[in-house]
Amino acid sequence: MKRLKGLDYNGKKFIIRRVIRLEQLKPNFDSNIMKKWTMSDTLLKKDGWLYCCETINEAEILGYNTQTANVRRP
Repeated sequence: MKRLKGLDYNGKKFIIRRVIRLEQLKPNFDSNIMKKWTMSDTLLKKDGWLYCCETINEAEILGYNTQTANVRRP
């Protein structure tokens, strides 16, 4: 199973899909193509790296059944 890494930025949470060195990319690369290729919706740059990320939207619990949940009981 692949373990995904997360990132907090500007009060939002992201899943990092791919990290690429900026020096490996052509100057003025098309960011829309990069987003489609990496299945991400946000591109962030830091210290010579490009982080291709997917935004984590807020989750809402619709229902929770303690009888069937894997819960440790005292």
